[in-house]
Amino acid sequence: MKRATLLLLAVLAQMAGMQAHAAQAMPVAPQPEFVQHLDARLPLDMEVVDDKGMHRRLGDFFDRQPVVVMPGYFHCPNLCSTLMEGVLQSFADVRLKNNQFRLIAISIDPRETAELAARKKWSYAPMLGAHGGDLHLLTSTQKEIARFAQAAGFQYVYDPSLQQYVHSAGFLIATPDGRISRYFMGVRFDPALVRQALSAAEGGGIGTPIERLLLLCAHFDPRNGRNSAASLFAVRAICLTVLGALALWIWRQWGRGEQAK
Repeated sequence: MKRATLLLLAVLAQMAGMQAHAAQAMPVAPQPEFVQHLDARLPLDMEVVDDKGMHRRLGDFFDRQPVVVMPGYFHCPNLCSTLMEGVLQSFADVRLKNNQFRLIAISIDPRETAELAARKKWSYAPMLGAHGGDLHLLTSTQKEIARFAQAAGFQYVYDPSLQQYVHSAGFLIATPDGRISRYFMGVRFDPALVRQALSAAEGGGIGTPIERLLLLCAHFDPRNGRNSAASLFAVRAICLTVLGALALWIWRQWGRGEQAK
């Protein structure tokens, strides 16, 4: 029995080493970011379809007021809806009239349709009120979306195993002529800072870079990578199998010893 106990301890130590090695060996997956391209001009000639099914250009939504631009996608099961709710709440607290700014959300999923955008917009109706802004949900083609994303500094990756887009959460504020004035990261925002940023953008002002805050919209671990959980699960399953086989062997050895007595 003493020999079996020592063998068990040796196997447990080796299994712990296997898990540590698996954690260190896992590759770090790329982290989509919202790179701050301050003073860059958005592609106002971008072809889009609004939530009423009308074919338009992005520049149609730029006039005399600053424009809040939120990249994401409408059937997102994670942060996108939380982001929109945070934006609408912040702008309601800012208490500006609807004609003083405009809100547009641009889908990064070329499969999404105007019908889906309309349904999503309807779900936000209770939060709009008198201070929610003039909201428009836009869809477009993959080529046009890529053009917009490059100009805005918005990085995203489609994960086919999750059937979701991995992207960071945040929005930008653009001047009336389409230049990027300020970025906001996260899902909750200070109304006073938002109001200040809108006022600066209205006059054509360009803000300064803000502290980087990366919130990824998907079940994604930016420290270990997308496959970290699956890899650790496989290693642990192997370890448990070995441990179970060893326990069975010890039990049989113990039974034989009892019979020999």
